[in-house]
Amino acid sequence: MKVLLETSIKRYLDRVEDLLLQQEVKNNLMLGLLERGRNNIGVFSDGARLGIVEDNGEPIYAFMQTPPNKWIFPKVGHMDEKYIPAIVQFLYQHKYPVPGVIGPDKIASEFIRLWTERKGITAELTMKQMVYRLDKVKIIPDVSGKLIPASEEHLPIAKEWIYQFGLQANVQISKTQAASMAANYIQNQTLHLWEVDGDAVSMANNGRRTRNGATVNGVFTPDIHKRKGYATSIVAAFSQKLLDDGFQFCNLYTDVSNPISNSIYQKIGYYVVGDSVEYIFKR
Repeated sequence: MKVLLETSIKRYLDRVEDLLLQQEVKNNLMLGLLERGRNNIGVFSDGARLGIVEDNGEPIYAFMQTPPNKWIFPKVGHMDEKYIPAIVQFLYQHKYPVPGVIGPDKIASEFIRLWTERKGITAELTMKQMVYRLDKVKIIPDVSGKLIPASEEHLPIAKEWIYQFGLQANVQISKTQAASMAANYIQNQTLHLWEVDGDAVSMANNGRRTRNGATVNGVFTPDIHKRKGYATSIVAAFSQKLLDDGFQFCNLYTDVSNPISNSIYQKIGYYVVGDSVEYIFKR
């Protein structure tokens, strides 16, 4: 077994994309990031570390990091955790920074166990999520509202909502970052709003795309508009739009500790296909 880093996203995808597509929904984060970088040189400002585990020259596992973010571990087979000791040894030997990890619970937990033993540090679980998939929307959105693409006129509200989303989701997003994200989403036409009587009341974004699927994220409704069914309506309508646009399925992540959002998504037609955890390391 050999562990190495590839330097070209194109060569990397040529070698590992089919491997990752075996569990496309569960690997939407890694596949989505690689899709962004496929034809967009410089999309990762600090580069990307593209890891491969080989057996007799054939790729059997893949992992990656976009510095300074966490290392991403995908789901490939039934015994993915058996590759983790070799990866730990490789990262330790080459002194690559490991601020944290994200991936399926079983795989991430094995990395955490070995890395904390090796480095003499502790790890903190910062997020536990469920991975959902939708093939068909089961409900009809409220006819009193409508789905619209966010435009330049919505930039002020979009950047404020993205900032507020970060606060509620415990994701660090500065106001400067929120403004940049809002402008980028609007330019790329991925951000959509739910409009009622001419007013925007909720938002959702198409955060990533894989070969066959689209990821819904950034779902946010300000407090003044909550408990009116707007989140349900926008996710249902937006998911249907993505399916109508040609995607075979939609996927999203939910916080395990939030029963309301989990209930909403299941009502719409999303069903659980996997789990994902995030850890950060502390000295």
